[in-house]
Amino acid sequence: MKSATSSSKSWFYPTLWKKNMARFWPVWALYGLVWLVALPLNLMTNYRGGGNWGGLDEGANHFANYTVLEYAGELSVILSVGFAILAAMAVFSYLYQSRSVGMLHALPVKREGLFLTNYLSGLSFLLLPAVAVFGLALLAEAAKGCLNAGALGLWLGCQVCYALFFYSFAVFCAMFTGHILALPAFYAILNGLATGLYVLVSAVLRQFVFGFSGIDGVERAALWLTPVAKLIDKVGAFREWDEAQAVVLAIRFQGFGYALVYALAGLVLAALALCLYRRRSLETAGDVVAVSWVRPIFKYGVGLCAGLAFGSVLYAWLGWNLPQGAWTLLLFMLLCGAMGYFVAEMLLQKAFWVFQGSWKGCVLLLCAMTAATAVMELDLTGFERRVPDPDRVVSLTLYGPYTAPNDDGRSVGLDTSDPELIRLVTELHWAVVEEKDAVDRDRSDFDGWYGDVTLADGTVLRDIQKAGSVQLRISYDLDTGAQVRRRYDDLFLTADMLADPDSAAARLQALINRPEVTWYGYFPADISGWRLVDAYLTVTDDGRQWAENAEKYGEEYADRYAEEVQAGRAAVPQEGWDDLLAALQSDLKAGRIGRRYLLDDAQRQTNCYYNDLELTFYVPEGQAAGTETALAADSTQRANRERTRSVTITVQKTATDTLAVLERLGLAGALVLRADLP
Repeated sequence: MKSATSSSKSWFYPTLWKKNMARFWPVWALYGLVWLVALPLNLMTNYRGGGNWGGLDEGANHFANYTVLEYAGELSVILSVGFAILAAMAVFSYLYQSRSVGMLHALPVKREGLFLTNYLSGLSFLLLPAVAVFGLALLAEAAKGCLNAGALGLWLGCQVCYALFFYSFAVFCAMFTGHILALPAFYAILNGLATGLYVLVSAVLRQFVFGFSGIDGVERAALWLTPVAKLIDKVGAFREWDEAQAVVLAIRFQGFGYALVYALAGLVLAALALCLYRRRSLETAGDVVAVSWVRPIFKYGVGLCAGLAFGSVLYAWLGWNLPQGAWTLLLFMLLCGAMGYFVAEMLLQKAFWVFQGSWKGCVLLLCAMTAATAVMELDLTGFERRVPDPDRVVSLTLYGPYTAPNDDGRSVGLDTSDPELIRLVTELHWAVVEEKDAVDRDRSDFDGWYGDVTLADGTVLRDIQKAGSVQLRISYDLDTGAQVRRRYDDLFLTADMLADPDSAAARLQALINRPEVTWYGYFPADISGWRLVDAYLTVTDDGRQWAENAEKYGEEYADRYAEEVQAGRAAVPQEGWDDLLAALQSDLKAGRIGRRYLLDDAQRQTNCYYNDLELTFYVPEGQAAGTETALAADSTQRANRERTRSVTITVQKTATDTLAVLERLGLAGALVLRADLP
């Protein structure tokens, strides 16, 4: 009887396909069962008509319109990733046993036909159950009266795209190894290798390179080369809301184009896998790496990744007992890199004693790591000292440190094209670079970040901050279209540094206290359309206040104030809202309020009150409001499409206009300096 696989000219062998489907039925049956439960059975057993949710029926219609599309995103990606490797391991398992691979390739069959038949067999494990579930889901939706063939079609399209990519990628990985247990390991590692390497290299570079922020374009490329993360991030359903009416306007599906791009990449990977299969040596069954030119890449890659990953972990774990710095980190990296290299060599040679013949390669790896470290730590490229010419800077963005007091201006940010501000930022940048070594020495010699301070009048302030560290990020846009970014995560500063006007710390504090900078910490450029609707002054409980308030403003006010203390804030009378807002704006523009402090030092304690002003505004639709929340109000207010924005500002002694208004409104008696608190 003539075998169906006997034709050496055939590109597809139906008998082998049927055998694979019958032999490995648990893979495709389990995959189909998962989707059978998730879609048609889920709809038939758990969803009923009726009710209303956000303008859409919350039962069967909601399932057909939203849940199906939602399942086409993250859930589909995760299932495809898992079952793709199972399918590849099943149909190409014969490659990993010498007897089976020799027997199958001894038959009068074309390698191309053998590969294509097995490839299509594994792909069928994923596609045929998806098509069956698609048909059953159509019937279930029709039975429930919520038929949405378009949404199910998108779901099926995503399954096809995911299967093409992840299964082809798994088959591609299968061509590089002769050991079945190495296949899922390679598949998992390569799926996350790009992002993992980017994170590791960036973390190490931040240790070696002062001011390193990132490598332009590499992060985006790494995400593209991490398909699981990219697809989960980009593909899925979302609801389009009308915030004013609190209803869903539509259900949208996004990201199908990304799935198509990866499907095309999957076809390319399948073609490359075929090329590798045609040249594959049958004797490599059982080898961890089956392709000769990949073997050195494997052992050097394992050594490098082990050095970066485990070296960083050991440095973070044990480095506190050793001198801090790049050279200590390098020692841990060299140790872990050598261990990783020899482990990889053991896997390749399938022996434990591999040192005698491979030590030269290990030395080469360690020398390369040392040389790269020296280039970065000694700044031989000039990266650390590269500060843009302010005349070439078109605009810049600065993200400053968290500052005191802890109100809405605490996080300093600046986005500007003002030449004067650009000049000040570049001067600050130069000061940071110039002081790098001196500041590092000061940090190692400094003792006592907190201590007591005696004021000129003899008052002693306890536990005042004398030193700290801040974060600074700068991004320059140059006239050439290029971008320069720097990130300083741990800039050390002391009270003495702040007292020196030429120091980086003093320059930073001066910059963030310019009125045009502090203004943006609280308000956008234009607040002319904002309407103040509520105002409070936070208060602290102090038994002396009742008597003083009763004497100055009467017992009625004193009693009301005592009640408001229990709530932690006192209401500002409505008749004073306009005057208070005008006074605040005047003080902000003059720099008399909103002053920022890099340290919680004596100046901060003696100038800042314990009290904050909490203001609530209505902001018209379409006008920038910064951080906002949907207004929970009646239907008339919703129809006007107004939103709310709350602003908190700490009251300061230098805010003369604001203090005058609070005095006139009878609230000045509630003010308590932080230095006077017990």
